[in-house]
Amino acid sequence: MTNLARSPFPLVAAVAVWLPLLAGCGDGSHEARTARGTPLHVPIAAAGAAPDGNELTVAAGVVPLRTASPGTVLMGRVEEILKREGDRVRAGEILARIASGDVVARKAQAEAAVAAARAMEENARLTKERMERLHARQAASTKNLEDAGAAYEAALAQLHAAEEGIRAAEVYVDYAAVKAPFDGVVTQRNVERGDMAAPGMPLFVVEDLSRMKVEAQIAESRAMRLTRGETVEVIVDSLAGGRRAGTIDDILPAGDPKSRTFTVRIVLDNADRSLKPGMFARLHLSGPQDVAGGGAAVPEEAIVRRGPLTGVFVVDDGSVARLRWVTLGRTLDGTVEVLTGLGAGERIVTIPPPALEDGRAVSPEASR
Repeated sequence: MTNLARSPFPLVAAVAVWLPLLAGCGDGSHEARTARGTPLHVPIAAAGAAPDGNELTVAAGVVPLRTASPGTVLMGRVEEILKREGDRVRAGEILARIASGDVVARKAQAEAAVAAARAMEENARLTKERMERLHARQAASTKNLEDAGAAYEAALAQLHAAEEGIRAAEVYVDYAAVKAPFDGVVTQRNVERGDMAAPGMPLFVVEDLSRMKVEAQIAESRAMRLTRGETVEVIVDSLAGGRRAGTIDDILPAGDPKSRTFTVRIVLDNADRSLKPGMFARLHLSGPQDVAGGGAAVPEEAIVRRGPLTGVFVVDDGSVARLRWVTLGRTLDGTVEVLTGLGAGERIVTIPPPALEDGRAVSPEASR
């Protein structure tokens, strides 16, 4: 007794250990069993709504889905211009002709060579057949027959070579006609009649305006949430009722390492031809909506980071702080948008102290 009286700390410690256990046994409520320790005074506030409902608008430009610059492989003078800017063309339709007198002469030479080779092949065939008959009557030697056969094979090879020569000449004659590669509109003409055309020189620009594309630079965090085939909204202010539905055609796999953005390509139908190349457009992206409601916004100090995971302490109706894992979006002026896991209006701990743990009872901190 004397020792206990002199040293009351063991007794106090024992009482401190057992009192919470006895209190827990005496109270059957769920909160009493799960909330650990006395309520911790923390700053509590309602989560705000994410700005613009997690929406994003990005400037972009309208360009044709397909563009080609037809030219020629010939060196020659432009003899005739058949199409001009604004003309609609069909695939294979002639846009211009290049003077090709030397090519036509080359084709004529090839045709003459084919005629000569055909005559030689005919003569060699007749000689071979005659030798076969003589050899059958033993009037010609085997050597004579073999020579006739070899002469015929050589003549036949020469005929095939001459025929290939005329096909090559016809290809070059075809190059003299500059043709449209697909159905579209001539949007640019780079030559006039009498100009000299050179191999590889683009003479026209033909664009397919039946469908257009919009290319926009999207931040990495948002681009990675987009999927090919997804429908998005494109706004073209210069058109009446300029909102159009587009389809994400591609997300280029390589991003810009400096801006951390990726190019997103959206395809738009343009059957009415109202969209023109070079128009200014805005790509409108709607943000994802959380299961519990719309997107939320919380102070940056409210975010709890545990390795790769991010969370916030949500205060339930029993004044118990629950750590909830969330997905974050943009950070702007100290406020972080929460894309999933939290709804606007839910109570959170705005500045979690180090002592706060999941399941701890909390109470609002007294205002200063």
